[in-house]
Amino acid sequence: MARPHPIKVLMATPLPSITQQRKKSYRPSKKEVIKLYDLINKYVFKNKLTRPPITLGICRKYWGMCQGFEHYTRRGTMCRIHLSDKWYCVQWLITTLAHEMAHQYEWDILGRGLTHRRNFFIWRDALAKVHIDLKTYHKMRRWFKYQDFKKC
Repeated sequence: MARPHPIKVLMATPLPSITQQRKKSYRPSKKEVIKLYDLINKYVFKNKLTRPPITLGICRKYWGMCQGFEHYTRRGTMCRIHLSDKWYCVQWLITTLAHEMAHQYEWDILGRGLTHRRNFFIWRDALAKVHIDLKTYHKMRRWFKYQDFKKC
């Protein structure tokens, strides 16, 4: 019997109650975020990306950010990813991390700025195969109403 796809398993994890989600009770460690990055890179991006410095902390008005630089860092990438340290659920973290990785691909591989245009959406179909919906942003109110990324 074939092993289940690890990203599909995580995306199919039962959601916590809406009350728990509103408390942003899911707080991953940096080690866990790095593991998720490596999984997405392996199964979606075919190991084309070099893991950038990833930081967790307070984010006001955004969930994550891919910051591009004009030169390569010591790790061989021109980006840094900053993510919130508090999440509604693991699915929200994975979706946001994949979004920032699409920006990293734009910057590191294509050599173009960080946009939400055609180059950003190159990975939409590959991410959809592992049940990650790539959008420019997700609407929080609709998330709490439908609990479905396709509808928010």
